[in-house]
Amino acid sequence: MKKLIPILFVALVFSACQKEPSLSKLDNDYVVFTDYDSSADFSAFSTYYMPDSILRITNSKDPKYLTGNDAEYILSVYEDNMEARGYTRVDEKDIADLGLQISYVEDVSYFVNYPNSYWWNGYPGYWGPGYWGAGWDYWYYPYPVVYSYSVGSFLAEMVNLSASTEASRRLPILWDAYMAGLLSGSSKLNRDLAIRAVDQAFVQSPYLKK
Repeated sequence: MKKLIPILFVALVFSACQKEPSLSKLDNDYVVFTDYDSSADFSAFSTYYMPDSILRITNSKDPKYLTGNDAEYILSVYEDNMEARGYTRVDEKDIADLGLQISYVEDVSYFVNYPNSYWWNGYPGYWGPGYWGAGWDYWYYPYPVVYSYSVGSFLAEMVNLSASTEASRRLPILWDAYMAGLLSGSSKLNRDLAIRAVDQAFVQSPYLKK
């Protein structure tokens, strides 16, 4: 059975009348898809928390993370873009307005169905709602999503940590980015492609600003 995850299809880098990019050119750059909660007031948030590692989604039963220089470079690009939009990174989750988590799809052998759960519920090491603090039962996407995934892709999810749990115990995901492309034999090239993709995700998300 083909393994699927939800991805988000708002690719603002292409004009409405432009054809799909040639698959033969996908190794030249990542294709970037983004989506967001149109009812969210992103100017109301000031701080965010981001883990210092990138989760590797593989077929391993043990949690695995991308660390070292490559991960630091990629995470620093997120931090630079968030800072340029007026947001401040903090070291503690419980004082942050937003949570930003980054995952890398290296290999997948199973998947728990959405929307009864979230993308990688039960996956070793995955940053589920409980990671962000007490009071959250599950999270949800307040916009439509489509099932699919590609090995070698990066995922970014921005959650609203300041949402009240009194009326709902759902943790809202306000913004999502999916960066898909074919891997090369060069780790430096792959890193550079990922960095360009992160920058592009912010370029096509002008609503992300303080």
